[in-house]
Amino acid sequence: MKANVKTEETLVKKFKSFFVAAVVVAAMSLSSASAIAETAPPSSTIVDSSNPVKQPRTSFLTIDNANLNNGGNSWFQPSGYDYARVYVTNTTSSSLTVYVSYDSDKTNIGTHTVSANSSLTINVSHASGHVFYLDYATSSGTAGGKLSVRASDVPLT
Repeated sequence: MKANVKTEETLVKKFKSFFVAAVVVAAMSLSSASAIAETAPPSSTIVDSSNPVKQPRTSFLTIDNANLNNGGNSWFQPSGYDYARVYVTNTTSSSLTVYVSYDSDKTNIGTHTVSANSSLTINVSHASGHVFYLDYATSSGTAGGKLSVRASDVPLT
């Protein structure tokens, strides 16, 4: 009978040890699950895509590092983009005169001079929906350099 009691006591002790270990493991897994649940989800941005014509951006390059043409360059300023920044680089050894005009009648809105081997930035406002033209003049009759134009729906500073 003593042998049965000892075996029973041993079984009870093993069961208690197993039970305590199981409770500890369960408690740990519950606490880690609640810690995970308390972490905030990543934020997201809602973009209104109901108007596919105008993208949710503030500026983009309409001309990117193009060569200056002796016949001039032009670009169309999209509707909703009221501002443009024109960046002209003169790579010749003489000064370059730049004439900025718009629309079919080529109404002149500015005449600018770019020194030899230098650059000039020209800002244009109220540009939305117009075609712009850049014409060039040099003492040699040949324009050389690069041109970039950025269209924007916010003022460019």
